[in-house]
Amino acid sequence: MDFSHRSQFREPLSTKGCAEECRDCSTFPAPFRRVGEAAHCYFSPLQLRAGEEIDFSADQIVRFVFVLSGELSLRHEASRVDVGTLQCLCVGPGRHFVAFAQHDTQAVVLTLVQHIGFCEQDIFGDTMPPDTERFTEAVPVLPIHQNLQRLLSDLFAIRELNNCIRYHRMKAAEMFMMIRVLYSTTEQARFFRAIVHPDNDFQVFVRNNYERARGVGELAALAGMSLSVFKRHFTEQFHDSVYHWMMQQKALRILADIRDGERSTRALMNKYGFRHYTQFSRFCKNCLQATPAQLIAAAGQRLQVNKKSEAPR
Repeated sequence: MDFSHRSQFREPLSTKGCAEECRDCSTFPAPFRRVGEAAHCYFSPLQLRAGEEIDFSADQIVRFVFVLSGELSLRHEASRVDVGTLQCLCVGPGRHFVAFAQHDTQAVVLTLVQHIGFCEQDIFGDTMPPDTERFTEAVPVLPIHQNLQRLLSDLFAIRELNNCIRYHRMKAAEMFMMIRVLYSTTEQARFFRAIVHPDNDFQVFVRNNYERARGVGELAALAGMSLSVFKRHFTEQFHDSVYHWMMQQKALRILADIRDGERSTRALMNKYGFRHYTQFSRFCKNCLQATPAQLIAAAGQRLQVNKKSEAPR
């Protein structure tokens, strides 16, 4: 009897070709996290016949329009931009515009809130070159990379997932990771210009940049304001002190990490800058009304309950 040679499958090393710690990653500036629980994030298919149009209201939603086939003409006030097959655009918040189909058009629209925290830092935060302001297009258009096209084309292939919020958040995270890698910083700067530099929206600036700052003074410096002027603007806009608001945001991120499966208090302390457990525990009790151990235990119990409820009967 002839025997064929059988080789041993070798598991690839998880750290091969990648930094041992995510904080050292040269591609993404911080440990990867899921899209924030509070973020509105939803993909919608858009199909228009030639001559049809659709109205988008002015609100605090950011919209990305990806044209997979056909051509759209977008009108905003006195400006107009044409978006052809395999092109996309980003429209910032507070803009009313109308999309008119020049031909039968198939597109995907992603709507999301300004700040989307699927990374430790906002993905738009540190990648933008300082010369972003030189771009003058009212609504810049970007070509759709073939890898991004595949993701968008398969978004609605599984009907059971179409209404799943977590699925949409996961796909948004995947999409932004692709954009981060597949496009140059100049292309990203042009494409995201409407939301990266919201000079006229103080709240948007704060939500996009507070995680980058190590303190209130540094956040004020990023805004180009004196500390006193920044604090005054902040109180007027948020009806809270800067320090208290930032502590609440940190608490919410800690809680989100625990709910996502983080069970190491040491890892959480290192990530959020706590040197001593007593300091970390006091922070959690003040902001989340429970110790880290209690929060972790509660998250574990919730997971067990969910598993039991999902078990087949």
